[in-house]
Amino acid sequence: MQFKYIIALCSLLLSTTVLAAPVPEPQVDADVSLARRAVTPHFTFTNDLADIVIPPPAPAGSAKKAIAAQEKKITKAKANQAAKVKLQNAATARVSAVLNAASGTLGLSGNLAVTVTNDFHTSKDPESHATFEFTATACGGTCVGHAYKTASTRTPGKGQPGKIFSASHATIFGGTDI
Repeated sequence: MQFKYIIALCSLLLSTTVLAAPVPEPQVDADVSLARRAVTPHFTFTNDLADIVIPPPAPAGSAKKAIAAQEKKITKAKANQAAKVKLQNAATARVSAVLNAASGTLGLSGNLAVTVTNDFHTSKDPESHATFEFTATACGGTCVGHAYKTASTRTPGKGQPGKIFSASHATIFGGTDI
């Protein structure tokens, strides 16, 4: 009878010894681990991408006409906000693509506060782009960027997802063809 207990105890000790044995870690090349920079942008939208304020419902006891008018305003504001969210999502995706592409060049990693200032438009830069800004040491202060709707079709910068400019307005990312 005691022999069964001894065998059970030995088998438990053997299994815990096997489970506690060290497992060698795979070696990772130092260059590879440094190349994997993850940028986690946190977005704020201003100007034409700012959220729309949904008006409050009409106070209780208001006239039916006033209630109907207020409900119409609320419905319209909700529809406009839904459209605005689609634009924000498109801008978010494109800006994230630019930041991830530029992370190695600019030394970006970790959390990054990004303000998207304009929806897709054209300006001195003839390609349709969303304008954004963030702060990084590589820019010498505030960086301004253009996130293109599609990869750039113009030289210089053909094939790039966007451009990033330093505080002195020099192109520090996206100025070369790929």
